[in-house]
Amino acid sequence: MALHALLFSRDQGIIDLADEVLKTLDIEVAQSTTAQDAVQRLTNTTFDAIIVDNADARGAVAVLSAAKSLPSCEPSIGIVLAVSPSSIGLADGARSHMVLYRPLSADRLRTGVKSALGLRSEGEDARESPRASIRIPATLRGAGLDQTLAFITNLSAGGAALYVGQEIPSAAIQTIEFSLPGEKENLTAAVELIWRDVQGRMGIRFANVSAGASESLEKWSAAHSQAQAKAKAAGA
Repeated sequence: MALHALLFSRDQGIIDLADEVLKTLDIEVAQSTTAQDAVQRLTNTTFDAIIVDNADARGAVAVLSAAKSLPSCEPSIGIVLAVSPSSIGLADGARSHMVLYRPLSADRLRTGVKSALGLRSEGEDARESPRASIRIPATLRGAGLDQTLAFITNLSAGGAALYVGQEIPSAAIQTIEFSLPGEKENLTAAVELIWRDVQGRMGIRFANVSAGASESLEKWSAAHSQAQAKAKAAGA
């Protein structure tokens, strides 16, 4: 059964991208270009996801505030398409919420929406890099940021999903340092924040990774994702 999403945006590029991506996830999209229309739709219809473009910050706040006050929106997932890292404060209108940072691409939007809604599909294995579920301690560093402990919960050669148990400014995160299980050498990479939610989870992309570190990540993530797939198949 198809899911339903409300998209509030005045940006035709965002509207076209969301329509294209959400169709691939079997999500039907209702589009609103004004906050008034979006709120009216929320009053009359229940949506699985409420996606707001905070290029119109006042309108985004109005839509999320209305969602927060409506019992019918209690199970909805609020997703903010953010202009800047400070936009985490806008995601306050639904039971669970996430911020996706610009620049948006089809892959970035698809990954964020699937993560927010807990979706899984046969296309998971079509990622550019194999991904392995793990729990590895890591250190985040950045301008004005003390060394912050995080845990990598999902890892590939291109990036990772993290859990951070404390509030830190999104814009401050610049690098991550960790070591692969069984390895003594630390890997360090500059990072780009892709998405973040208010439960302490975030997704990052690695940048400026050395050739040696990239090779180690490729080999490790491929081996562990294959091992997990075999274990899952054996237990089925």
